[in-house]
Amino acid sequence: MDQPEEKVITLRKPVVLGAGDNAITYEKLTLREPMAGELEKAWGSANTNAGISITLISLVAGIPRSAVQKIGQRDLKEASDYLGGFTEDGPETGLTE
Repeated sequence: MDQPEEKVITLRKPVVLGAGDNAITYEKLTLREPMAGELEKAWGSANTNAGISITLISLVAGIPRSAVQKIGQRDLKEASDYLGGFTEDGPETGLTE
């Protein structure tokens, strides 16, 4: 599949980590083709397809895994579909529309 070099996903519901002056808000995911080491780390660190997707999105987007765990299903699926498109048998999210 021919994927664009980069995909920016504006989150339907921004994710906030922390509170008060220390709060960090994530409003978008900026994704690109995953590197081999990122794939290895994601596939080696999770036991479920959703876990693999969460870890891979975190690594590629450069945001904490705990932030990715708070994104909505539709955003997770969109990001997973994009990243999975770089390989013929990309990781399945286990999520359906």
